[in-house]
Amino acid sequence: MASSTSPSTLETVTAQLQATPADPSTMAAQLETNPMDPNAPLPEPIATTSRLIIRPMHPQDAPSYARAAGTPLIAKYMSLAFPSPYTLEHSNGWIKLNLTDKIPNYVIAEKDHPDVVIGGMGFKPGADVQSHAAELGYWIGEDWWGKGYMQEALAGLTEYGFESGRWSRLWANVFSENQASVTCLEKCGYKLEGVLKGHVQKHGEVSDLHVLGLTIEDWRKWKQSKET
Repeated sequence: MASSTSPSTLETVTAQLQATPADPSTMAAQLETNPMDPNAPLPEPIATTSRLIIRPMHPQDAPSYARAAGTPLIAKYMSLAFPSPYTLEHSNGWIKLNLTDKIPNYVIAEKDHPDVVIGGMGFKPGADVQSHAAELGYWIGEDWWGKGYMQEALAGLTEYGFESGRWSRLWANVFSENQASVTCLEKCGYKLEGVLKGHVQKHGEVSDLHVLGLTIEDWRKWKQSKET
């Protein structure tokens, strides 16, 4: 389930939304190493923006991952699968699962502090007749709200998802109350495709679910409009 960065208005800085996909040969070389080796170097980013990197997880990420994910507001609009409170045990288990099974989930870090996790994001690939599509999930720690980081990272992840050649459609589910997340997606080119009435229930509260999506064709048009 998608989460948002801040209840305040997100900045729109076009220059910060340009992502640089990683070299495929570099990514392939990383897969040949033991992903759970705590002494291995940090993996190369899959995408780089003006202020952030989005990279695969590393065993050393567990403490900072747990700290960033540990406040109740992070989990407020997430599915029940996202623990709250989020402990070091949770982050160790999540990192091991993703590295062992090569699940396409990643961490967000500032360029100046690549070893400190400030958020997480990734893809939930579709299957069968939906194998060309993937659902996005994302969150960022409260200490980094209000900086436009989530929008910047989401733009980077979107570019990586399309440029990788694996998917031609990306989409996200957002609780109706989480307007900041809806705005973040819209500023990255996503469009509201529908509202599922009373579709989610969490801790006794029922909410509508907003579905926002983007095809690779529409993303290319959106990107071109930002460059002209």
